[in-house]
Amino acid sequence: MPVTARYARALLLALGLSGLACSVRLAVAAAVFESGALGGLVVGMLLVAAAACAALGVASLVISARFTDGGGAVRRGAVAVGWVIVLGSSVAALAHHFAWSAGTALGAALVALSSGAATREWFGRTRLSRA
Repeated sequence: MPVTARYARALLLALGLSGLACSVRLAVAAAVFESGALGGLVVGMLLVAAAACAALGVASLVISARFTDGGGAVRRGAVAVGWVIVLGSSVAALAHHFAWSAGTALGAALVALSSGAATREWFGRTRLSRA
């Protein structure tokens, strides 16, 4: 496995764990939110965001676990997760706080590492069948 693929795998693992931590934080915020005039709407939005973070975290962890098997679908999955993180973090940076731009940088790094020539070549190689 080339170094770029190892770095992409480590980045997927870190992003997956941070996505799960983010979903827990959002779920706790929804649980302790005091309902008011728009309380139900805000709680619903927090729970939807928590579910999205959890889904992205699980997808990142599953893709990082599949890196040793390789294949074009795994590499394309890593690129897709990277783009979702770039877009989601960009929106969060604009809407909430500039600190979310760190996610944009990490997602862009994941896309760059997963799209590199060495990584693409390694995932595109022929595999021996397991008998």
